[in-house]
Amino acid sequence: MTGCQPRRTLAAPACFAARWRDQAACRGADLDLFFPGRGESAEPARQVCARCPVRQPCLEYAITSQIQYGIWGGLSERERRELGASRLRSVRRERDRAVAAAGAAGYTAAAIGRSFGISRTSVTRILHRAVRTPPLRPPSGHGTSGEIEAAGQPVIPREAPQADAQPGREQGARR
Repeated sequence: MTGCQPRRTLAAPACFAARWRDQAACRGADLDLFFPGRGESAEPARQVCARCPVRQPCLEYAITSQIQYGIWGGLSERERRELGASRLRSVRRERDRAVAAAGAAGYTAAAIGRSFGISRTSVTRILHRAVRTPPLRPPSGHGTSGEIEAAGQPVIPREAPQADAQPGREQGARR
C-alpha cells in the first residue's frame, strides 16, 4: 500500500460554485471600492461588475446568503433586497396558482398541504383568496389521470371523494 490518499473532487455544480470567485473581475481589486461609505458613489464598483463573467453567481450568492453590505453582482443592498422580495412574491404567486388549481381539481386541503409543505389553514386561505379572482384553466390533458403536477411540485394522488350518504343506508332507499 502506498499510503496515498485518494483525490477528492467536487461535483461539477459544487466545483463551479467554489471557484466562481477565482474568475471574478473584482479579484484583487481594492475592497473599499465595493463598500462605499455614505454619500460615496457605487458607480466604480458597478463598472467592474458590468464586465465580470461571473456576475450572476455573485448576485445569487449575495441574495441566498442574505449579505447586507456592499456591492455584489452589480447591485447595492437595497437593490438586492427589492429583487429578493419580488422573487419571493413571484414564487408565492406561482404556488398559490398551483394550490388553487389543485383545489379546483377536487383535491382535499390536507392532500394539497402535504404536497406543497404548507398547513391546511394556509391552503384554505389561498383557496378563499382564489375564489375572489378569476380561475385559471389547466392545460388540456391535465387532470384526467387522477394526479396533478403543478409548479414543479410532486405528483399527488387524488383522494377519494367523501360520500354524503350515511353509513348503512343506500341512496334512494325509502324508509
